[in-house]
Amino acid sequence: MTETRGVPIGTTRRAVLRNTAFIAMAGMSASACSVFSTEPDGGGNGNGGGGAKGPEAPMLAERVEAGNLPPVSERLPTNPLVVTPTDRIGAYGGTWRSAVTGGADGPWLHRTIGYEPLMRFTRDWTGQVPNVAESITPNDDASEYVITLRAGHRWSDGEPLTTADVLFGYEHVVLNRDLVQGHPPTLARGEDPMELEIVDDHTFIVRFTGSNALFLSDMARQVDGDRLVAYPRHYLEQFHGDFAEDAERRAREAGFNTWQEHFNHLGNDWGVLWTNPDLPSLKAWICVDPLDTGTVARFERNPYYFKTDPDGSQLPYIDEVRYDVVPEAETMLLRAQNGDFDFHSRHFNSMENRPVLAETQDRGGYRFIEYESTYSTEMVISLNLNHADDAVREVYQQKDFRVALSHAIDRQELINAVWQRQGEPHQVAPTPESRFRDEEFATQYLEYDPDLANEILDSLGYDARDSDGWRLRPDGQPISITVDVAEDAVVTIWVQAMEQVARHWEAVGIRTLINPMPRENFEVRLGDNRHDASVWTGDGGRGDEVTYPLWYLPHPVNAGSDWARHWANWYRTRGQGADADTEEPPEIPRRQIELYDEMLAEPDEQRRDDLFREILDIAREQFWVIGTVRVSSGYGIVSNRLHNVGGPLPDASTFNTPAPAAPEQWFFGDPE
Repeated sequence: MTETRGVPIGTTRRAVLRNTAFIAMAGMSASACSVFSTEPDGGGNGNGGGGAKGPEAPMLAERVEAGNLPPVSERLPTNPLVVTPTDRIGAYGGTWRSAVTGGADGPWLHRTIGYEPLMRFTRDWTGQVPNVAESITPNDDASEYVITLRAGHRWSDGEPLTTADVLFGYEHVVLNRDLVQGHPPTLARGEDPMELEIVDDHTFIVRFTGSNALFLSDMARQVDGDRLVAYPRHYLEQFHGDFAEDAERRAREAGFNTWQEHFNHLGNDWGVLWTNPDLPSLKAWICVDPLDTGTVARFERNPYYFKTDPDGSQLPYIDEVRYDVVPEAETMLLRAQNGDFDFHSRHFNSMENRPVLAETQDRGGYRFIEYESTYSTEMVISLNLNHADDAVREVYQQKDFRVALSHAIDRQELINAVWQRQGEPHQVAPTPESRFRDEEFATQYLEYDPDLANEILDSLGYDARDSDGWRLRPDGQPISITVDVAEDAVVTIWVQAMEQVARHWEAVGIRTLINPMPRENFEVRLGDNRHDASVWTGDGGRGDEVTYPLWYLPHPVNAGSDWARHWANWYRTRGQGADADTEEPPEIPRRQIELYDEMLAEPDEQRRDDLFREILDIAREQFWVIGTVRVSSGYGIVSNRLHNVGGPLPDASTFNTPAPAAPEQWFFGDPE
């Protein structure tokens, strides 16, 4: 699926070995990838911003003066990461106002204030630079990486970040099968987990049984890049059964059955940084009011944040980030028009709504930021090829059945009626800008031809119909597809689009029901394998084809390929997962998995690309999922008082848009 719903993986377009010298430079700062910098500017007074700028924010200086916080010189690392602002030096203060639909909308928090992996993508998505890691140095064949943390870097509660945290997180959380099912593929080579060696308090080495050429880009991915520095030992070991004798008692008192459940709730679940304000963090803003307890989630600046501007002033510039819980997209749109959000690009930003937002730009005091879409299609339709019902599975696994459904879709009608005449028909395949472009793959089975669809369905033996006109399976039951749709997810027009598709499919005798639901329920149903079909965006179109290939083969990235969750779970666990959740793939997808493993172990970039093209060739031939409409651009809104945001950005969950634009250096000032 499109964004961080589980365990995402990183991406790159460059060979690791060719970049060794670039990456290994100790102390390299993010300024290497900044656009430019200018002379300091005091900023304005917008939204509470424009405060006097010294080495730290006034709100922290007050705490230092009161004796409640150490001086800023003692809170920063010895070698802080210097961020060159996008446009100019900023000013302290203000509250960044945004919104979420509820607890299941945590990915927006990850995209905005949760991006602090070991490495970091450059703004233009052409490479990675060190972030939490001061340096990462690969050996000649990319089978070993020396990682150095910043001396003096501290968690948000002031405790030092050291390799003791790395060791605890890896050996006692990641490798603990009672806490984590299956080994994260980014920390393994095939079936072999990486080996961790602690050198000193700030240096550790990771070793793989062979080349792992994508490791650097993986370490720039949200979650994957965080994983080795996500577990503050000094806090979490009090809840871990290997360290605390009273861990079980604590769990029961907190209402959990086991210490493992309690531990995951506090420090190892998807949204813990938004729901547990006691969990120490490395992010720029830390939780004050949790997302799951009210109508507002609030985050204040981290007094121990490890970055500064070129003047040596500690970042972030903005004091606070506030997310109002707004369940309805229509309400969110009205509030956006009213100028209630300072930066937002979620739920209300459909093509249909852009003219509406343009009309109220002046009154709302905002401008548009352009997004460059990297998706292959705005709506992937995926049948569940691992369906729990064998009779349904048999129908869905027939390639020609999926081909017939594709020919039954009038994509031009979708473009005209739903996408405001924007976009073009496109299958789930690399986009024209991709080095993996395959014109045949991108355009096959796109022709709207209901007669051909009927002919194919008849040839499959589904020519018999019931009294209502629905086609029947060989067992006499009508063929029916219920499509689950997360109505509060990234694209707000999926329900409308699928209503059109349902009409197209019913015209060829396939009974189709649309099942809209909150995203949280959607995730549970897919995780429990209770769905017939689902829709999501087409990641892997450009920039993240290799590292986000879940539409091309059964892959465990995020929660796993929606069209084959059990095959993907088998890949993630190497067949060692729960029988109810895993299933060994048949020969063809198993071959794709073997090719992908071979690709990960290949140090030569050209050979890696060739192996991935073999995977794509199989995906083209098998036609696992159905594409609809590709749109080349998107947008968000930015307050006229918010500065240093910059210009257009790639839009992809892998890229974690807009995080690589460095929100820690955004600031409020007078409108321009």
